[in-house]
Amino acid sequence: MNVKKGEIPEPQEAQIGWVRDYFVTMVVSVIFALFVTTFVAHPMSVPTPSMDSTILVGDRLVVDKFTIRPGPESWRDSLFLHRPIRRQDVIVFKFPKNPSVPYVKRVIGLPGDTLQIVNKQVLINGKPIDEPYKRHIDNNIYSDPKTAFPQAYQRDNYGPITIPERSYFMMGDNRDNSEDSRFWGFVPESHIIGRPLFVFWSYEDDPYRELDASETVGLYLKRTLNFLNKTRWLRTFHAIR
Repeated sequence: MNVKKGEIPEPQEAQIGWVRDYFVTMVVSVIFALFVTTFVAHPMSVPTPSMDSTILVGDRLVVDKFTIRPGPESWRDSLFLHRPIRRQDVIVFKFPKNPSVPYVKRVIGLPGDTLQIVNKQVLINGKPIDEPYKRHIDNNIYSDPKTAFPQAYQRDNYGPITIPERSYFMMGDNRDNSEDSRFWGFVPESHIIGRPLFVFWSYEDDPYRELDASETVGLYLKRTLNFLNKTRWLRTFHAIR
């Protein structure tokens, strides 16, 4: 039944209109959320200490998926607020050995670079680079491949290698406790997701480990009960650089 001007809609018709409006609002909200998380920004949590102390275990990050554009810089980048990936950018990417898992590391080597690590010092095209953000928790340097464990030697001494086109060499800031390109290789350009902008919530989580169903429930209960005293309030909106 059509409602004429000045008439009060019947209860059933008013209810149908409310349900329709609610449904449309829900659909629009879902579409908007999917668009934003797919193309603009996406939240992620950090479960390992490989980027400590730039990024802590338990930091929840907002990841910018819009402004980073892999490849050479062009006039379109400044026009559309895009820019190319630069050395020492912190980047979120798909782990090459399991693309369903997001990783966060720092870009150390760009396409075409010759990279070498000598006694923990990174050389790019034969020249040492300044890295004020990095930290070493192990004072030992493993410089002899005959006496060191292979992984320890590879941690402190690596290359020289030339980084392929459309690929990047990633390293964690916590250099002595980071599984990165030294151990699993280059990150293809197609695996780049974006760059973390800031911390929107930081909680004192333990480093990641496999949990069964009951442990997972207990973990969420623990976070709820300790939300106030284990939240790192001073890290809220902390910018990632």
